Amino acid sequence: MRRGLSKSRLIEWRQCPKRLWLKVHRPDLIETSTETERSFQVGYEIGDVARQLYPGGILVDTDDLREALRDTQALLSKNVDVPLFEATFERDGVLVRADLLLPDAGGYRMVEVKAGTYVKNYYLEDAAIQRWVIADSLNLVSVEVAHVDTSFTYPGGGDYRGLLKHVPVDTKTVTLCQNVPGWIEGARRTLSGAEPVIETGSHCTEPFECPFGDYCNAGKPVVEFPLVGLRRLSASKREQLEALGIADVRQIPEDFPLTNAQARIRRVVVEGKPEILPEAAKILSALSYPRYYLDFETVSMAVPIWAGTHPYQKIPVQWSCHVEIEPGRIEHRAYLADGQGDPRPALISSMIEALDGEGPIIVYYQSFELGRIKELANDLPHFASRLMAIASRVVDLLPIMRNSYYHPDMQGSWSIKNVLPTIASDLDYQTMDVTDGGAAEQAWLEILHLDTPDKRRQSLRKSLADYCALDTMAMVRLARFMQNAFKIE
Repeated sequence: MRRGLSKSRLIEWRQCPKRLWLKVHRPDLIETSTETERSFQVGYEIGDVARQLYPGGILVDTDDLREALRDTQALLSKNVDVPLFEATFERDGVLVRADLLLPDAGGYRMVEVKAGTYVKNYYLEDAAIQRWVIADSLNLVSVEVAHVDTSFTYPGGGDYRGLLKHVPVDTKTVTLCQNVPGWIEGARRTLSGAEPVIETGSHCTEPFECPFGDYCNAGKPVVEFPLVGLRRLSASKREQLEALGIADVRQIPEDFPLTNAQARIRRVVVEGKPEILPEAAKILSALSYPRYYLDFETVSMAVPIWAGTHPYQKIPVQWSCHVEIEPGRIEHRAYLADGQGDPRPALISSMIEALDGEGPIIVYYQSFELGRIKELANDLPHFASRLMAIASRVVDLLPIMRNSYYHPDMQGSWSIKNVLPTIASDLDYQTMDVTDGGAAEQAWLEILHLDTPDKRRQSLRKSLADYCALDTMAMVRLARFMQNAFKIE
């Protein structure tokens, strides 16, 4: 039996034949992550903007592909000389929908709209499948990928001209079209057979996170210290170890070539106890009081909503600061935007006031905090001198921890969420309603939405406040632990 296919199913088969087989035969096993759902939403937002840029266009507005196919043919038969959105075509049982089909001299331009910021390899395969199907019915003058241009600055007023950068991909897609019949045959062969036997690997997350991860990993033995816990282990070395039957860091021979950092991780894991070196105590003991422990939470939107901002710009909407006035004496200060209007001016003013004075400003991974401070100074120059004064006081706790501390349970990561449970287990992110930065961003976007009920909005604000406060209290506890680990005269 010849099975019907779509572009998305062919792309899924290209990633992993087993993924396509499960999608069709065992859809009950699908488990979609919050991150994947958010990526879908971002795609919808970009698609909406793309259509707005071509006023007068006609949307083939139905989820029924057969109905969409009929509607498209009806529009084309009338020779409508306007842009078509989600126009639907079929060739050899393969159905596709074009994001934008734009009339051009002698035919049409087909544009695939993507939320990414450059032309990724799978975009080309995606566009090639579209081309192979549509070119059988229409003269395609050109095929383009329109991706988000991060250099775009939103002027306000709903004007998104320039948000998308159109990149011609004719040469590459014409070449890839030669492969499409083989992909179709392979996908149909997969769907007509038994469930493929394919081991998990990098294809489980590239180019997309697979929704069948739990199913594919079920029943596999749990490795206590997997090789992924070795920082930046190259694919070739991982393959060497796996060829030797090694899956656990503790099994790695002492003479196996590793970097210094990897050898350190292996040694600590084998010894089964944390490594604490005195250098951190020396550095921290030298810091003066008061000490300011600062953390930002940001929101990043593909489609900017505040004038003067860019796509995917990480815009601070919240900060927390625990001030250690002297050893054992701590105050907490915080700010959370109300979700109305550009949050930056009020956030900056409140932060400048809270950090006024002298003393080190301690952060965890200064590239992030300094990056946001410098962006704020650049975008709102009347605050620049005071913001750069804050930047000059920043001390990064991350390299201090990385150079002086490692615990086997950290699994190769010095992320604060990996380090904290090994030092202050009473501070537990998993007990929070908001557990990480991604969830914090989602919570704030929900606050921003006008349809969010006030009671829900207040609950989200409290959850965000608690989460950000935990981040800065975590730094206090880490610094205190490392400083007290060795007595510095």
